[in-house]
Amino acid sequence: MDIKSLWSESLRILEEEVNSINFKMWILPIEPVSYHEGLLTLSVHSPFALKMLNERLMPDIKRAVEESSGSNIKVTITNRHATKIKTNTGPKPKNKEYTFDSFIVGPSNELAFAASKQFSDFSEPDFNPLYVYSNVGLGKTHLLLSVHNSLQKQGLKVKYVTSERFTNEFIKAIKEKKTEFFRSEYRSCDALIVDDIQFLSGKAQTQEGFFHTFNDLYLENKKIILAGDDPSRLVEVEARLTSRFQSGLVVDIQPPDYETKVAIIEFKAERLNLKINSEIIDYVAQLCQVNIRQIESILNRLKAMSQLKEKEISLDSAKSMIIGFDDIKINNKPMPSEVLKEVATHLGVSEEEIKSNSRSAQIVYARRISSFILNKDLNLTLAASGSLLGNKNHATVLSAVRFVEESIDSDFDLRYNLQKIRNSLKIF
Repeated sequence: MDIKSLWSESLRILEEEVNSINFKMWILPIEPVSYHEGLLTLSVHSPFALKMLNERLMPDIKRAVEESSGSNIKVTITNRHATKIKTNTGPKPKNKEYTFDSFIVGPSNELAFAASKQFSDFSEPDFNPLYVYSNVGLGKTHLLLSVHNSLQKQGLKVKYVTSERFTNEFIKAIKEKKTEFFRSEYRSCDALIVDDIQFLSGKAQTQEGFFHTFNDLYLENKKIILAGDDPSRLVEVEARLTSRFQSGLVVDIQPPDYETKVAIIEFKAERLNLKINSEIIDYVAQLCQVNIRQIESILNRLKAMSQLKEKEISLDSAKSMIIGFDDIKINNKPMPSEVLKEVATHLGVSEEEIKSNSRSAQIVYARRISSFILNKDLNLTLAASGSLLGNKNHATVLSAVRFVEESIDSDFDLRYNLQKIRNSLKIF
């Protein structure tokens, strides 16, 4: 079997066995490099992706490859950019840490990411303008700066401004009678990127200036990308502007799900050189319900704590530090680790046994109750619940949840034990 066929068949198996988020985010970008003497070499685009695959998904990848080939095959993954020589390609990027590689993709943002990535290609865009909207702190600015840095590396003249800065520059140009220079500065660029466009609201003269700037660039097929609030709700922005905002492609970013938040936390913690255990990661992921900036704020505080104490942070110390801050919306649901501990204690088994592959009736019983509480009461996805239960696949968790749902009315003992555990966890 040639390498292309081998990897294509492996992908087919992985798509069925791995949850869709992990498959799209980590597996699909993998590229096969070589297959020689029983060794399959694969490559990924970043050190972080390499770390995630080796630590979390390598067993699944090896199993799929061996099933595809029908023989024992060694698998190794490399970073395909690791050996590239860095060259000076022009002006320094704006906030160079904002790149597409450092943007964690999940179901909540994958369309916005894909559209922004395509928009950053050198060729003329298939859609123009691109409008990205969301609530604050969900990654709009990250995507805009990623587009800026990507286009700039290609040698294009890119203008990135907030609507506030555009307004200030426009007013200054009028006062100093330099409106011609202002027009030339904006209309000579290859791409215009404007953040927080909603702050044009109520500024009639600035909107007039922006309208003409937009039209000139649009008619010349220059790239225009905007970010702000839902364009249909910009009530104090002229209709002729909002109609142009919506004439291209409009994409939104929703709050990230549990798995995406975990990936974000791990990525940002690694960048901070912050060592935190899985319990703290779970706690932060469930705590932060509003936006990613909350996650960044918490991790920065944990980093400061670790430097002061000069030791690894415990879950209890992390909780005591976090709860004292008003900008964090506390989620009163129990932590997944607390669920497993309570189930184990109540049913007389160990947490390790619940996470094991044991088919003992008592352990299967405990695993079913744990699956049900994690999925239904804590609102974790099947994949996330399975990961906490010893890397069980989503089908196993689904089967457990359905068993409890179908048995709870007729099985008094099940109903009694479930209620006792819920009461202890303060799940009402």
